[in-house]
Amino acid sequence: MTFYEAALRVLESEGRPLTFLEITEKSIAQNLLSHVGKTPELTMLSRLAAMARRTRDRKVVVTAKDTFALADWALPEDIEALALTGVMEAHPEESLPPLRPVERHPEPRTDNVRVAGRGSERKRRRDEEEEAGRGGRRRRFPPIPEVVFEILSEADQALRPDQILEQARGKELAAEDATVEALLTALLEDNQRRIDAGRRPQFSFSKETGAVALERAGAPSEAPPLELQAAFAAALGIPLEDGRPVLPKAGAAAAATPEAQADAALLTTARAAVKDARKAVARVLRKRLGELEVGAFEKSVVKMMHALGFRELKVAKRSKEGPLLTARKREGSVDLRYAIRMLKGTPSLDRKAVQELRKDLGHYSAQVGLLACAGDVRGDARTEAQASGSLVMLWCGDALGEKFLEAKAAVTVTTVELYDVDERFFEVAKLEADEAQKRREERQREKQARADEGEEGAEESEASREGGTAEAAPSRREERQREREERRREREERREERRRERKAAAQSEQAEAAEAGAPTVVAPTEAAAPAGLSEEQDGEEGDDEGEDEDLEAASAFVAGGGQPEGGAQGEGAAAGERKRRR
Repeated sequence: MTFYEAALRVLESEGRPLTFLEITEKSIAQNLLSHVGKTPELTMLSRLAAMARRTRDRKVVVTAKDTFALADWALPEDIEALALTGVMEAHPEESLPPLRPVERHPEPRTDNVRVAGRGSERKRRRDEEEEAGRGGRRRRFPPIPEVVFEILSEADQALRPDQILEQARGKELAAEDATVEALLTALLEDNQRRIDAGRRPQFSFSKETGAVALERAGAPSEAPPLELQAAFAAALGIPLEDGRPVLPKAGAAAAATPEAQADAALLTTARAAVKDARKAVARVLRKRLGELEVGAFEKSVVKMMHALGFRELKVAKRSKEGPLLTARKREGSVDLRYAIRMLKGTPSLDRKAVQELRKDLGHYSAQVGLLACAGDVRGDARTEAQASGSLVMLWCGDALGEKFLEAKAAVTVTTVELYDVDERFFEVAKLEADEAQKRREERQREKQARADEGEEGAEESEASREGGTAEAAPSRREERQREREERRREREERREERRRERKAAAQSEQAEAAEAGAPTVVAPTEAAAPAGLSEEQDGEEGDDEGEDEDLEAASAFVAGGGQPEGGAQGEGAAAGERKRRR
């Protein structure tokens, strides 16, 4: 908040006149100032002195030199002290003679003319750049909301933004390139910060006259904060979303269509209407609770606390201010004990009530104190509740009505459903569609790759089979040729062996016959094979013929050795005849 608002808050909480140094110290300690600066004491003194010299709507008066009090206290004002307040006193050392004599400068000579000319030209160029806003460091100005607040506080009526800018430039409180749009945007942001902090907006804008006015702390307008913000947003062409102005961002897309803006405005109005209706019902509840008798008020609050989860509510003591109850409520993993004071007939809650409840906390072994009252809360009571010590919660004024709404007690609830397009849903759907398309393309690529690999493998296998068959055919022929040659050699060896055996048998027979003196018939040793037989037929029949010849020769040898000589000759002739026939 500003220095003036912080001073009002400090004076209200202290309840006595304070010097500007004390006010500044307490404002900084309570973290009330939005910005402090290098010399906050001098800034506070100048602001309070300017406000004390106003002829209308004065909130502070000067009771002594540099000492201020609230005008509501009706303390006598010191006119002489007011004239001296804010006037800077001359430092006692300023009237003393200088500590060192005046410096002596060298006499100008022609040797330094060229250098001096260059320096003057450089200085002139630098001054021109500073005047044009280039090069040098630009001057810093105070925040626009504070400048507007000061100008409107001194004015007797509302002013248009261009008039405010003109006066600010005349007082050197704003830059020359400041625009009306920048001024209204700064006021809109300041109002939104106050709304977020739970305070009343400070500026209002009239759509009819286009003038900016102050929202007085003592007599605020009946317009809700949303309407005040909507007026600024309409003047700037800024849409509202959830009751908040959507300020333009760098690189933002083009503005939406008029139909979309109208739909967004309808939704925003509906949400704001629901919030305003809730606040209106809370105010009505507060008024109704203030009209109840003490007993009815006590029972109503007890039912509401039961609905909020309080248990074991018991009356500890009764007094003319109201009953004191003890209760328990579980917060997370901790079971807390409460001391609850109900004040029905009190129009406003002050610091004394908070201090007395804090004393009762120790007496009844309670960890948390709670004050329930239909009246308003004074600033000193709020400050006392926030001070160090046992925690004391204040359910007073409209906040008490809000608690009834939270508990859904003493009210009937109507559920209203508002629908809005979820852009995130379509973004997710688009992402999923893109991913599905990518997966399909990936599967198609894999399928095509497998098909290409299969064709290449088939071609390679076919080529390998063809090559293998072409290579295997000669090898099989060569193997068969080698087998034939081996069989032929074996047959020739067997034939040669049989020839030798027959020749030996024939010689032995001739020798025996010569010894006996009988004529012998020599059988041919080998029958010529028919010329028409092929090598294959010869190979196939050779084994059988050899076996038969061996058997016949053996039988003839046995028969010849066991018979008389005549019989041997007859048998030899018969064997030779059979061989010739064969």
